[in-house]
Amino acid sequence: MSYRVKTVAQMTGIPRPTLVAWERRHALLDPQRSEAGYRIYTDEDVAYLRALKRLVDQGVAISEAITRVSSPTRGLSPAEPRAPHVLVPALVDALVAFDREAAAPLLRRAEQLPFLDALHEVWEPALVEIGRRWETGEISVAQEHFAAGVAREAYGSMLRSIGYGGGLGPLAVCACLPGERHDLPLMAVAVQLALAGWRVVWLGADTPLPDLCAYVARHGPEVVCLSAITLDSELVLDLARTVLGSAPRSARVVLGGPAAASLRPRETPRLWVCAGGAELIARWAQRDEAEAPPREGRAPRPNGGPLG
Repeated sequence: MSYRVKTVAQMTGIPRPTLVAWERRHALLDPQRSEAGYRIYTDEDVAYLRALKRLVDQGVAISEAITRVSSPTRGLSPAEPRAPHVLVPALVDALVAFDREAAAPLLRRAEQLPFLDALHEVWEPALVEIGRRWETGEISVAQEHFAAGVAREAYGSMLRSIGYGGGLGPLAVCACLPGERHDLPLMAVAVQLALAGWRVVWLGADTPLPDLCAYVARHGPEVVCLSAITLDSELVLDLARTVLGSAPRSARVVLGGPAAASLRPRETPRLWVCAGGAELIARWAQRDEAEAPPREGRAPRPNGGPLG
């Protein structure tokens, strides 16, 4: 993906003037320019800048930090993971052993990756393996909860570093339906939406239906993302319809998770079932193009384009 300098500053914690100064004084990166002249950064650039920021926060001078971290144009340094999936077995073993000390260097290496790589190539397979071990009785509920808690910290850190989107894209509220406590799949979707420039409001696990509907009615989000992992499908449909009744007529309510998968044939123009964040982003973009008036004389959208 590509990002403008303001977003990169939010994602890395490096103030924009500092970032620009580093580029000028130390030739850190040579970002491409958009047609309008804006700097454009890649996922690799962001991972590189995060690694530098981590060293600087530890008291290392930026000139010294540059010598320790390979830039995207020089390739990965020996300390960086060449293939994200190689982290997974060691990370799983550390988490099920309640061993934060062993997990710490693995987590730091995962943090250096582009967020989408960290999500799809490290955390998702790690959590699938932990879930498998729990289902087969190889690990306890306590071990599964510990691992999920560490993953939740990592996902939350991603969201905070992106500023929960903070762009001009659609406003999306993400909530787990009442009784649903498995929030990690929806957190992954929230990260993907925020990376795409959506403005994300995170309500979390087991959100009471009256509170969710009150928020939707008052703030009018364009998209309501609801996660259902363990609930009955018919109950999920009833709850989604209730939420839809409180939403603006232009809004979409989007269901995800195993409990919602069987409901795909019962979709409506305003009630969608999506397998993940990538599908939702793609469908929203198609919706925007399909519903847009002719470009000639088109009035600007008050909240910008669908992906910021």
